[in-house]
Amino acid sequence: MPQQPTVLCIQDLSCVGRCSLAVVLPALAAMGVQPCPLPTALLSAHMAFESPAVTDESDFIARALSHYDSLGLRFSCVYSGYLADAGQIGLVQRAFRQSPDALKLVDPVMADHGRPYASMTPPLRETIAQLCRQADIIVPNATEALLLLGEDPAEHAWSEGEMHRRMAALMQQYPLLRAAVVTGVQHADGRFGNLCCHEGQIRFLPYCVVPQSYPGTGDLFAAVFTGALLQGQNVENACRISADFVALAVRETAETGGDTRFGVRFEPLLGRLAPAFWDNINL
Repeated sequence: MPQQPTVLCIQDLSCVGRCSLAVVLPALAAMGVQPCPLPTALLSAHMAFESPAVTDESDFIARALSHYDSLGLRFSCVYSGYLADAGQIGLVQRAFRQSPDALKLVDPVMADHGRPYASMTPPLRETIAQLCRQADIIVPNATEALLLLGEDPAEHAWSEGEMHRRMAALMQQYPLLRAAVVTGVQHADGRFGNLCCHEGQIRFLPYCVVPQSYPGTGDLFAAVFTGALLQGQNVENACRISADFVALAVRETAETGGDTRFGVRFEPLLGRLAPAFWDNINL
């Protein structure tokens, strides 16, 4: 039996609300990948809920990495998401060094809907950009991609020319990247989709927009994308599989109604993530 891929997942855990590790762990496990959580922060609920209880887990991460190093543990992938402060960037870099052959995937969680999150100060955003410069693959949303490029994050529609220019600029400014996927891009013609850049090819992959927005869908996309890559899919197929699964989860959740802060009800759909389903990418 082939060795099961392992992913060191360095991001926050919200106990209520489907985002970050709460979606990453089950999604990766369903895809035949072993997720190893390393929480950057613990939250009683994610930030869409008022005044959550929060703990910073930087000390625990440092101790855990020392333990893993003493055991000689090496991971197939190191995948980082939300980081609580600038000091945690150094801890992710340490994890990269401890697993030098791992796929280094960074979701630069710092902004959405045209503006940075309140906690993401310019110095913190710059350290996240530094982390992206050491990554093999990054999966920013459209707002985060513009921040990484030093452009106005409030800009919405991207023309065909701007798509190619910006993706080429990302690959040039972050020269160690093997691939970049930018999610939630609005084409100048009104369509929405994901931009995929790999091996010199830039593809805009449209998806159908639903009227309701949910937190955590970016985390779910990145998790499924990571799992698909580790199961041997190429970047474009992994992007399609991820987008189709997220769209299915959003559609089915929207039909049930309810408080959007709890995120998408993806759990009944996890069987669709088994590799046997991937021949028909339209989930």
